[in-house]
This record gives sequence, structure tokens and C-alpha cells, in this order.
Amino acid sequence: MSQPQLQQQPPQFKRRTIFIKKNLQIRYMMLMIMSVLCGLAIMTFELTATLNDLFDTYPVLVQPIYDEFLPIAAGFFYKIAIYLLFVVIISAILSHKMAGPVYRFEQTCKAIAKGDFSQRVHLRKGDQLIELQDEFNKMMDRVEAEIHKNKQP
Repeated sequence: MSQPQLQQQPPQFKRRTIFIKKNLQIRYMMLMIMSVLCGLAIMTFELTATLNDLFDTYPVLVQPIYDEFLPIAAGFFYKIAIYLLFVVIISAILSHKMAGPVYRFEQTCKAIAKGDFSQRVHLRKGDQLIELQDEFNKMMDRVEAEIHKNKQP
């Protein structure tokens, strides 16, 4: 009885930089930030329009609320700035989870293009594109098997 073959463990690696594919990540982050800013602009427009309608309809009743709102507005803008900072941080993390796998695929493809058909893509747990990794590795297994089959006399 033959010994079972040991499953080769993928190399463990940690990325040391947040911006691996700067252009891709910055475009992704800007898309997220712009969508949040558009949402905030729509919300601000709706709030302003509603307050103007109320002020036009009930100027005596709304004036005290309006007078109290102005000092609070500065604090509101600070909160929006903090919220946008969180959006930037979260978008950087999410873009990293997308750009990292793209970078790994590029590096693996470069090695394969140089003739090393034993290369496989190994992504970290939690990265995006895991399904693509599996299909890519199956494809390379098949290519490598065909190469070995054609080399045999």
C-alpha cells in the first residue's frame, strides 16, 4: 500500500503595504467616497428644502428652531468629517482586499509567462476572488498535465 501524498501547503504571506495597486485602489476608494458624498448632498438638499418650506409656512414657529440650529450646524459638519474619515479608512481596507488578489494573480501570471508552469495562486483567507483562484489553479493543473503528457514518448 502506498503512502498518501502530502497536500502541499500554500506559502503564508502578509502584505506589508496598504496600497498594492494604487490606481485600482484609489479609483475604488473615490467611487465609495463620491457615492457617500452624493448621499450626503441629497440628504442636505432635502433637509434644506423641508426647512425652507416650514419656514415659509410657519415663520413665527420655526424661527426659534432655526436660531438654535445654526450653532449646532458646526458640530454637524465635524461629525460629517469624521464620518468621511471612516469611509476613507473602510474603503482603503476593502480596496486592499480586492487589489491584493489582483496583484497575486499578476505576479503568478508573470512567473508562468517565464515558463514556470508549477506556479499557483494562493490568496489569503478573506480575500476576494477565491473562486477565480480555484478555477485558475485547476486550469494550471490541466495545462501542466497536458505539458507532461506531451513530453512523454
